[in-house]
Amino acid sequence: LKAVSALLEAKGKTGLRDDVVIVPTGGLDKVVTFVALLGANGLKLAVLHDFRGAPEQKLFDLVKHKMISPKAILNASQFTDLKTIGKDGQPADTEDLFPIALYLQHFNKTFAKQLNGSAVAEKDVPAGDRIVERLERHMATKGIELRPSGGFNHYSVASNFASAPPATLDADTTARFEALFKAVNGLFPA
Repeated sequence: LKAVSALLEAKGKTGLRDDVVIVPTGGLDKVVTFVALLGANGLKLAVLHDFRGAPEQKLFDLVKHKMISPKAILNASQFTDLKTIGKDGQPADTEDLFPIALYLQHFNKTFAKQLNGSAVAEKDVPAGDRIVERLERHMATKGIELRPSGGFNHYSVASNFASAPPATLDADTTARFEALFKAVNGLFPA
């Protein structure tokens, strides 16, 4: 997110405010703990989460217990379709804000050794909504193990992107991320 923010700012677009700190929690299971710890210190919080297609009970519980405002809970699906920005859509992960080709480029670079030079092409990826889930199905079908527990490390791909971002992003990707950053920035009046 910070790398994309820098790309947008370089083009005169809206990026994340400098005072926004991103804390990866490692999934919804750990969000409650982080919100409790950080919120207890009086910090203003927002949650951006991957969307499986239905509201998450854990997030409802945070709102119910007044640990976070419902306005401060955002999900990736709200920013994937430019026609419905701000509304829940199809299941989506943050990775789905990128074009599939760009995501695959960084996925293939990240796991080049494990893929033995057999880069995953867009045509190889099974149909579905979420690129992460689609890639995991592809790896399972091909018998490619990227880590013993299955799936792949999403942070490794994000790190690859951050260390070698493209010079620019296409207009739709820019618009998706700019909408996300405006939403986050707007949660915390200056």
